[in-house]
Amino acid sequence: MSMRGKARNGTGDFWRPRAYLAFLFLFIASSVWGQTYRNLSQARQAASSAKTADSLTTVLKTAITQLPVRDSIALCEEFEPKVPAAFKAELRGTVGGLYLLLGQINDAKSWYAKAAGLDKKYTMQALRLAIMAGDQKTVLQLLKSESLSRESQEIAAIWISLLDGEYSKASATANQALSSTTDPQSRREILFLKYIADFGLYGTANSSILKEFPLSIEADMIQGKVFSSAPLILSVGLSWLGSPTILADLAQKNLAKQDNNKSDSGQWLQVGYFSAKENAERLSRNLSAKGYQTRIVETKNSNGDSRWAVHVAAKDDWQKTQSMLKDQGYESYLVQP
Repeated sequence: MSMRGKARNGTGDFWRPRAYLAFLFLFIASSVWGQTYRNLSQARQAASSAKTADSLTTVLKTAITQLPVRDSIALCEEFEPKVPAAFKAELRGTVGGLYLLLGQINDAKSWYAKAAGLDKKYTMQALRLAIMAGDQKTVLQLLKSESLSRESQEIAAIWISLLDGEYSKASATANQALSSTTDPQSRREILFLKYIADFGLYGTANSSILKEFPLSIEADMIQGKVFSSAPLILSVGLSWLGSPTILADLAQKNLAKQDNNKSDSGQWLQVGYFSAKENAERLSRNLSAKGYQTRIVETKNSNGDSRWAVHVAAKDDWQKTQSMLKDQGYESYLVQP
């Protein structure tokens, strides 16, 4: 496990920090407590004057909802040693979430790891951030935690393989995980990571996530409807996100034909659609190695940019060929000859 040994700064929305839910609760609760802190100095004075552990907890919870993020961090870090044990893990996790909002991955990782030392529910978030930061020592320590579910361990293993560029290993681990994972949230993430791994391997991919979770953000990303933030692209090398679509544009018509194999006659199934010709050629070679007759067809998009489609010749029954392709992990649809 190398993870390239480099810290990866920034996170994007992909990491979904659970701190947002805590902030919502704290915001509602603050209206009950009624105290207002206009600046860090006022909040620090109130915290210093707190007579009991419970009153200190109340001051910190209220101040977090009112102060700027950096001031909230400073206040929490200063008084964290003094808070009661029952609140310490929550406060550490909150500080980690605040650092995450600032995109300071190493600091967020450290505080989530501290929180996990007291409450195991923070272990997976700490592990995610350690993987993203390239902190191998912390990753290995957290992977030993008995609180991690099998699904969490497998997700972590897939991420590590992707960040190391080991697409084949990531895909194999994902396949193994999917065979026994029923938890919807875990399954959705594993399906998406498998899609990334397969695309890295073959230059094309499909995913049952479109059927299982059609309204998910991952499904929209696969279809080119939305795009990830820059940190995610840098973390896993999603070079294909610069293209408007991964699979074919269903409205595309009048493709200019370029034979890549034997014949232009008969029926054809489109398997891939690319903005880079080398990716189309790679897929064509993979399909040819599996015994399919292929061709590459060049066309232009609405902006006049070249695009390349990969077609497979259908045999006597195109639906049978389509089924064979699907069994081997390729989605396809019938196109005009």
